[in-house]
Amino acid sequence: MLPTAWLSLPAPGDRTVERLLRKVRLLAVRTLLTTHGGATLSRVQAWLTRSLRARPDAVLEAVGHPDVLAPLLVLTAGLRPAQAMLDQAVPALLVELGAPVEDVLWDRAVDLRGERSAGVFVTRQGAQLQDGRPIPATRDVPCGPVLFGVGDTNPLADLEEHPDKDGNAVDLGGRTPAEWVEALEDAIGLIEYLPGWYEELPSSCKRLIPVGYHPERHLSASYREAPGVVYLTLHPSRLTLAEAIVHEVQHSKLNLLSRLDPILHNGRTEWTASPVRPDMRPLMGVLLAAHAFVPVAALHHALAEAGVCQGPDFERRRADVLATNREALDIVWSKGEPSDHGRRLIHELDGLQRFLEQAT
Repeated sequence: MLPTAWLSLPAPGDRTVERLLRKVRLLAVRTLLTTHGGATLSRVQAWLTRSLRARPDAVLEAVGHPDVLAPLLVLTAGLRPAQAMLDQAVPALLVELGAPVEDVLWDRAVDLRGERSAGVFVTRQGAQLQDGRPIPATRDVPCGPVLFGVGDTNPLADLEEHPDKDGNAVDLGGRTPAEWVEALEDAIGLIEYLPGWYEELPSSCKRLIPVGYHPERHLSASYREAPGVVYLTLHPSRLTLAEAIVHEVQHSKLNLLSRLDPILHNGRTEWTASPVRPDMRPLMGVLLAAHAFVPVAALHHALAEAGVCQGPDFERRRADVLATNREALDIVWSKGEPSDHGRRLIHELDGLQRFLEQAT
């Protein structure tokens, strides 16, 4: 039986991610309600205030939609012009929430799911574009317990840190959406061998975005301002895809906590050699790596115990991940100045790592 680890390998029924998401959504709502703008924004802010009083849970659920939350968090961080982020987030919020208290109009140009209009009008009977056309259907499709998206609205998707990739534009790589979904569902099937982690997946992962096909290597990405959105290339190995989903969703979970707690007081100021990058990295980057890949090692353990994955290539990969995790955790322990939450996270992560080392 694998030990649990806070924000890394949850027990069935754990609601930590849901609580973090609620707090981050509240931060996004505060940004929307306190941003200064014209008459249109003031009207929506008053409507949103009344909606929060009438149906707070419904409002927060709508704010958590990737089309809403990402631009609002980008606005919070000041990474893009405010009006552009409002023009993206508010119409999507109106469509997701509907009109629980009264009709509302956003009379600025909108681009919703590939359709442009002068605005969007929402009543208790439904939403429509201001020119009378219906709101286009969502481009997300079910993919196991999460969603696969062939459309993306993350304002930062063009930013890329990986030297071999130029942004994260949607790219099916010559495959059909059905082929993608089949491959990803196979990969997610492996994650079921971590029951608590799998149960948490609908909360921690909101959308999987395709960014091409590579038969020999795999590339993936996630963004602090887009919680639960994972970008990944298609790969013939379902284990590689499963690892990528676990690794990027773990980043998303730690990024949620980082909006509410420093985790490492010196995480951005202390730079160090990294076991996973050739250049110097901030200490927080090393913790992000360990936090992402200790659960990957737990997945390896669960698959080996079940006899699902075996063979020399798998064992080499398993050993490499364990060794890199140990190096990363030792660096964090030796150099880190954790907060109380950070200390708990690192301690439990290290306990899981030690169990996996002893079990191999």
